[in-house]
Amino acid sequence: MKIKAGFYIGIAMVLIVGGSLLAMKGKDAVSQAESRKQGVLEAEQTTLFYDKSPGMIVKVNATVGDSVKQGDVLFKVKSAGEGEIDVLAPDDGLISRVAVKPGEQLAQGMPVAILQKNTFYTDLYIQESEMDKLEVNKRVEVHFPYVERQVQIDGVVASIAAAPQFANLRMSREKGQADLSMFLVRIAMESNADLLPGMTAEVRLDEFAD
Repeated sequence: MKIKAGFYIGIAMVLIVGGSLLAMKGKDAVSQAESRKQGVLEAEQTTLFYDKSPGMIVKVNATVGDSVKQGDVLFKVKSAGEGEIDVLAPDDGLISRVAVKPGEQLAQGMPVAILQKNTFYTDLYIQESEMDKLEVNKRVEVHFPYVERQVQIDGVVASIAAAPQFANLRMSREKGQADLSMFLVRIAMESNADLLPGMTAEVRLDEFAD
């Protein structure tokens, strides 16, 4: 009887210790998951507007997909008031849309092209309780967990703002918390040949230095 009792006590001890270890690992996994914030990688874009005297497009140097440098001549415009005008690229980037063609009349303020800049960003929703380590201009590593070859690049906190009300409501419902305050944090980074807009970007809050 004593042997059987010892056997059952031993099994109980193993189950208790094993359960404790699993609980500890489970809590650790949960805390790691909570610290990982994911967003969609976006390319910063800017719309180019014609801001000179009214005129006519005489030459288009830009086509969709062209890589351009700041100062490159994208369009030549003939203006009655200013003669021939060059419309220049304001930044390095990629032409994603051309909105005009040769012979078209331009009025001041008309959009002529969309330029995709050589900068990426991702927006993350962060709870108020997790904001203690975040501040504008703070550097952080950005991971891309679903890319076959492990990629991580340096990012920087570009802005912090109160999140829209719908985000607060959504997070409150998901976590069962009332009046949960959320903040929208934008992480900016340089473009990378291995990355494409639409990929999942991940920031791990536990990697932020205090």
